[in-house]
Amino acid sequence: MPSQKLTPFVGGLVLSGAFVVACSDDPASEAGTTAADLDSNTTSATSSVTSSSVNAASSSGFVASSSVGSQSASSSSASVSGSTTGNASSGNGTTMGVTGGRVTGSSSTGAPDGSSAGGTGSDSSVSGTTGGGNPVQSAGCGAATWPSSGSDYSLDIDGTDRSYILRIPDDYDPSHPYRLIVGFHWLGGTADNVASGGGVLKGPFYGLWELAEGSTIFVAPQGIDNAWPDDGRTNTTEGGDVKFARTLIGELQDTLCIDNTRIFAEGFSMGGSMSYALACAMGDTLRGVAAHSGGPMSGCVQHNTPVAYFMTHGTMDSVCTYPDFGVPQVNDFAEVNGCMPRDMPTPSGQDPSCVDFEGCLEGHPTRACIFVGDHTPSPPSTQNTWVPAETWDFISQF
Repeated sequence: MPSQKLTPFVGGLVLSGAFVVACSDDPASEAGTTAADLDSNTTSATSSVTSSSVNAASSSGFVASSSVGSQSASSSSASVSGSTTGNASSGNGTTMGVTGGRVTGSSSTGAPDGSSAGGTGSDSSVSGTTGGGNPVQSAGCGAATWPSSGSDYSLDIDGTDRSYILRIPDDYDPSHPYRLIVGFHWLGGTADNVASGGGVLKGPFYGLWELAEGSTIFVAPQGIDNAWPDDGRTNTTEGGDVKFARTLIGELQDTLCIDNTRIFAEGFSMGGSMSYALACAMGDTLRGVAAHSGGPMSGCVQHNTPVAYFMTHGTMDSVCTYPDFGVPQVNDFAEVNGCMPRDMPTPSGQDPSCVDFEGCLEGHPTRACIFVGDHTPSPPSTQNTWVPAETWDFISQF
């Protein structure tokens, strides 16, 4: 079990102040944009602010349950099929606009469950049918006790405490296998920003908590120095951040009832790059990822395992510039997923232009939504954003 702290982890981003992001392999050298700029999402490029050394501060929002730790089950009856967290190699990052680490020539088509799924693209079709196979229950199914929603959890990763915020459905059933979504914050952001929502996010966990309607367990990990550089990685070996994510997912599989065939990652900017890094390193575990205005900043290991992939990116992105960022990563997994190459669409107005890659391996849809706008997780504005609905449509097809 993870250790528990007396106080929740706070720090990182003031949502009304500077908003720091990274779009290189060296996050300490990157400039960012302001939260106000991101929230308004003007179609002209915004000027960058100075550096990633923003004063740490907490943000208000989701308050974790005061009953932190474990809860007792009134009944437990589920059989356990076991956990499917295999090992995957991970490695060195790519440089600006260049995908890296992919092992070409592989015919691997393995998905966590082999289920089929299809997209609803605006101008192309994708192979497969909507839906998934039977759930594969994790080791935590049927447990008499389980961790509650809370913000005082941590795991020891090679001698370093790595914290995270957990949120489980209010009516959690220990015999029902739930979808799991790991939400990564941006550079300068915090796990609390993701778990709380507000500011540049429409709601908790990139707006998906409300849409999930109790069907999903969410977790928000905290990056060291509010970043995800995956330090220590090589071309074939994962770094500390991927190891943290892998250990965290394994911990939740052991203590909660999770459907091992429906584990996802989502993030914005450097959180999007971390989602891409996990797709590269943990294709044996992840069902799919959603990367918003991301890139290769967290690295990518040699990989050949298909992972369903969804991306959003603005054509006027002044931080992770389009198409040098975002597009190479979705194209990378389009190739791994067996899809046919295609050009990105050309959006106009406030509506995105979304396309599904054609010919993808069954159960591995690959989708891109391009919009006119700057570096933001919530175009065209926080309250009117289409991103949560598009992301949920992609994830919930499984």
